[in-house]
Amino acid sequence: MALKSYTYDMCILQRPETSAHLFMRCNFAKACWASIGISVVTTRPILQIFSCIKQQPGVPFFVEIIILMAWSIWTTRSDVIFNDIDPSMNACKRKFVSEFSLVLLSTKPSIVLAKESWLNSL
Repeated sequence: MALKSYTYDMCILQRPETSAHLFMRCNFAKACWASIGISVVTTRPILQIFSCIKQQPGVPFFVEIIILMAWSIWTTRSDVIFNDIDPSMNACKRKFVSEFSLVLLSTKPSIVLAKESWLNSL
């Protein structure tokens, strides 16, 4: 499939669509991360960015946070491309909260309270 462009549609700077840009470096992605209390320093290499994200919430379930926010950003991007829905940081955060709530259903009882507490603090 030939693409008209390799730039990232949701980025006003029209940067090439790379995974690092899509999930971390784009202003939209940074706003989505900030909506859950995580600041992203985009001048660092991608592995250092993940290392910083890992430390910020200070919780043992940081991997779930990273995966679910990346998924929320991805599905928001897909809504723009395939459903012609305007991107919204609030919509992305709502997706994140909804997905995280579903994760709670399969969480070990010993850490449910910690996850609920973190989620309610957003």
